[in-house]
Amino acid sequence: MFAARCGLDAGSCETPYGLTLWYNYGNIKSYIDYVIKGREKMRIAVCDDNAVFLQFFKSMLANELESRSVKAEIETFTKAESFFYCHGKKPFSAIFLDLDMPEMTGFEVARQLGQNGNCFVIFVTSHQELVYDSFNFRPLNFICKDPDADVMKDRLHMVAGQLTDALKQEKTVVLENREQGRISVKLRDVTYIESNSHSIIYHFANNKDTIAVRDSIGEIEEAYRKFDFIRVHKKYIVNLKYVFNISRSNETVIFKSGSELPMSRGYKNAVDDALTEYLRRNLLRKINRQNEQS
Repeated sequence: MFAARCGLDAGSCETPYGLTLWYNYGNIKSYIDYVIKGREKMRIAVCDDNAVFLQFFKSMLANELESRSVKAEIETFTKAESFFYCHGKKPFSAIFLDLDMPEMTGFEVARQLGQNGNCFVIFVTSHQELVYDSFNFRPLNFICKDPDADVMKDRLHMVAGQLTDALKQEKTVVLENREQGRISVKLRDVTYIESNSHSIIYHFANNKDTIAVRDSIGEIEEAYRKFDFIRVHKKYIVNLKYVFNISRSNETVIFKSGSELPMSRGYKNAVDDALTEYLRRNLLRKINRQNEQS
């Protein structure tokens, strides 16, 4: 496994969520297992000064995420100050944020969040006239409060799908080897993964240095499949985020950067299907955003 196969007999690694996982070479449950295979819960905040609506929305959100088999820890706040205190100690992945709050408005909260790290913002408001102003803060989306609960549920269903999709590659994994020690990386920064003898080499965007760890490409293929990584060759797994197209005639994967990797004939159809589905999801997301802004 990633964390253990570093040539050490034993050790520990601290997760971004404050958990320390101990491992022994040959007999471990590594950090990557913990993150990828679903035992880590998504942390979501809901912030609204109306305590009654807060509990109603939390319940609706919990039911929606449960229907998607998403494990989530949802915390509620009536004041922005309390949210920032908890966020500083243990960061949230996303916040459903009321715009009209005393002391600090939703826009002010979003501005501060934008300056201090990654947290997806979904505005929740009864003031539809503020929706267009919200785009200045680049929220993931917005939900208009509606007296009809079914209307809100339908909207939340769409937004929750968008959120879980967006959070796919926000996962942090810890890689470790003798030369570089322990390094935390985001899946979103990985362009492709290469198998080389007994090592797995991670390649990154922006020409970052590669990281080599001891593991099997088969284990990585299985673990990363649901995060939009696809096996294209016996030696390569690619992140669909960085793929421009495939060439069936040349049997290559073409990256947005213009570089290419070979694609095995046996993987061709699966790669084509995965890329088509990935592009379809992103196109629908863009269409929805354009419709919301028109």
